[in-house]
Amino acid sequence: MEAMTTEADIAERNDMFDRLAKYSGMPLATTGSTLVLMTFLPGKGTQAAYNAALAFVAKREHHFITFVGEPGRGKTHLALGIGWEWLGLGMGTVKYWQVSELLDAMRAEYDRPPKSDYGVVLPGEFEKCKGVNLLILDDLGVEKSTEWAVDKLDTLINHRWLELKPTVFTTNLAPGQLQPRIRSRIKEGVTVMLEGPDYREVKAKMRKEGTNAED
Repeated sequence: MEAMTTEADIAERNDMFDRLAKYSGMPLATTGSTLVLMTFLPGKGTQAAYNAALAFVAKREHHFITFVGEPGRGKTHLALGIGWEWLGLGMGTVKYWQVSELLDAMRAEYDRPPKSDYGVVLPGEFEKCKGVNLLILDDLGVEKSTEWAVDKLDTLINHRWLELKPTVFTTNLAPGQLQPRIRSRIKEGVTVMLEGPDYREVKAKMRKEGTNAED
């Protein structure tokens, strides 16, 4: 006999979800009807990427997935959609970062390590990203390519690969344009292309047509 779900249980689950959502760094506005998998509108050039995103969550056959395409093709929508699906299914913690912003945060922490109110040094973003259940790295390749940045990203990505930790990447660059050490790890996972018209324009057109149909 299954135990009954009480209002207290529901409140506790909702509170846990809210705390994990805040911890994730994912834009909270996307929890509504925008950047979740069920609202993605796959087309001829994006259907394979959409299917890969669904499979990444449901089947867990691969632990690295990379969405490649020009700006405006829906890469971030799919990446965040995976993140929200992950949290909604209770699959563990999530961290979302645009790569350039992550590197900025890591540089800042190098000068001023995060500490508790008692002066205890706390894990920085680099350590959090190494250990989180699902990591989403958005816009890989647009960051300033210094030796330090390449080394940090290579260390992070290599660690997650060896630990079999699920990681989602998006990039505007063709795989061959990425740094060789980073490219060698990413290509061992799943890489899918997003092609076709600007996804934002497609959504705007569909919303407009839907509004006109209702008038």
